[in-house]
Amino acid sequence: MESSIRMENVLNNFRLIIQPSLLLWLIFPWLELFPNSSLLLGLHRLIHTMNQFQPLLLSG
Repeated sequence: MESSIRMENVLNNFRLIIQPSLLLWLIFPWLELFPNSSLLLGLHRLIHTMNQFQPLLLSG
């Protein structure tokens, strides 16, 4: 049971890291039609911040 909770936490953390990138690429075509430089800059800052986190590699 503890390993399933740990795996659920890892998957949730993975989702939190991946979600900003996915959001950017989903709305990118709309940003070309309706430019919003503040939103684009904020998403790039968020992605940059998330890329600064070091991965926790679990063994076993």
